[in-house]
Amino acid sequence: MSDPNTDNILELEVNDFGPIAEAKIDPRPLTVFIGPSNTGKSYLAILIYALHRYFSSRGWPGGRRFSRSSPLLHGFEASELAMNSINGLHEFAESLIADTEKPSLEEGIALPGSVMDAIRSGLEEQGPYFGNEVARCFGIEEGGALIRKGGKGAARIGFRMPRKSDVAPIEHGLTIGTQDSEFNTKFPLSTELHVGAGNEDYAVKELQSLAMDMISPGGQNEDRANFYAWRLLEVIADHFSPQIVGPLHRPAFYLPADRTGIMHAHSVVVSALIKNAAMTGLRPAAQTPMLSGVLADFLEQLINLDLRRSLRRNFQHDLDKRIERSILHGSIGVDKSETIGYPRFTYRPERWNDSLSLMNASSMVSELAPVVLYLRHVVGPGNVLIVEEPEAHLHPAMQVQFTRQIAAFIKNGIRVILTTHSEWVLEELSNIVHRSELSTLNRDAADETKTALHPDSVGVWLFKQRKHPTGSLIQEIKLDKETGLFPTDYDFVSEELYNESAKIFSRIQKETVN
Repeated sequence: MSDPNTDNILELEVNDFGPIAEAKIDPRPLTVFIGPSNTGKSYLAILIYALHRYFSSRGWPGGRRFSRSSPLLHGFEASELAMNSINGLHEFAESLIADTEKPSLEEGIALPGSVMDAIRSGLEEQGPYFGNEVARCFGIEEGGALIRKGGKGAARIGFRMPRKSDVAPIEHGLTIGTQDSEFNTKFPLSTELHVGAGNEDYAVKELQSLAMDMISPGGQNEDRANFYAWRLLEVIADHFSPQIVGPLHRPAFYLPADRTGIMHAHSVVVSALIKNAAMTGLRPAAQTPMLSGVLADFLEQLINLDLRRSLRRNFQHDLDKRIERSILHGSIGVDKSETIGYPRFTYRPERWNDSLSLMNASSMVSELAPVVLYLRHVVGPGNVLIVEEPEAHLHPAMQVQFTRQIAAFIKNGIRVILTTHSEWVLEELSNIVHRSELSTLNRDAADETKTALHPDSVGVWLFKQRKHPTGSLIQEIKLDKETGLFPTDYDFVSEELYNESAKIFSRIQKETVN
């Protein structure tokens, strides 16, 4: 079974990255970033997306891989495998076959040091590739543009997977410089790795099959032996990636801000890009702005929606339909052209026979349509969904209702990251956490539609601007026991508005008396 100490917990440390001077966070099932504009909330959210994008099985541009090769070994060639690593893999293969019973992957497998060295070498070859993926997600050509002005000349991203209290953590670090990026990794001296829960039998069969090929007479040829050693290393890295990179092995999906504008204009944007690509070489290059990776991925995922996947999403308890019923009061639809497969998005209000084009629906509908579509066709349990500004174009009452629906995502195994400025979202989130203190009987009696989340499942981080030197500092905020709320700067804004209102009213009274 997967070790919960590593598969679900990530400690992320960021320094001199974009507007962020310093940040230390450990994302939870529900992670919330709040704070003033231009303090780095989206920067950190996009960085987390890039980390997932790179290390998950959907980690390559385009969202698909054409080989079984593990993302952990991207850029590492079989020819670079050292002889001691090949010998170590042979010893590991022999140990797998020597056991009369299948190895207990639930208890973990201690890999030879030479094998761990090979995985480390594969990871450390990836600095340039990793830096390029981060730059792609931000829509810039060089990662050096992400270095904080006034910083120490490089952006540093470190992440570690805490293990049992008596075992040193697995640690990784990416340094983005003005010219290039470097990646380094550190494994403890004795590393036991675990296969993800539910995959033990498949992993055993695959590992033992390769081990049999490796030690068979046909596998003794030097070229074939090296080939099988490389394949065994790939399979090890693939099955044990949850232990090596923690929750970053999970696929992540990013819903950018201004979803309304994107949903209304996506057909025009994509048509323009296709037209420009088709005319390349026949006329001067068009001045079409470069899309950020998160926006490009979002557009591509909308265009390539696999409508058949909705048939396999019933185990999610109709999360998409709950949003349609409780907030949209209508249904989101997708029609695809039979000739080119291009989607047309629609909205049909309750009790209507005909559907509207999404362009003719309200901004609230267009804003939430991608959420519905992703839940229906793209996102599944174990995935990470990042949503910028969930409050956009929503009335406060609907912000509260949407926050409740997000809590239901968590209950169904979807991990969520939000960037928000909404006090309504934060206040309802406070209620959701406090509701967990009620007994199940009393909680259901109060309102069975309202979800409760344990405090450990929710993390809220406040971004604050530092003046000297400039740069944002990020700190976790806990529920205040007296107010029952997450302490933000919203109360200061309310207080200033109240004081200003009192001054105006006082002046009006004086003028009236005079």
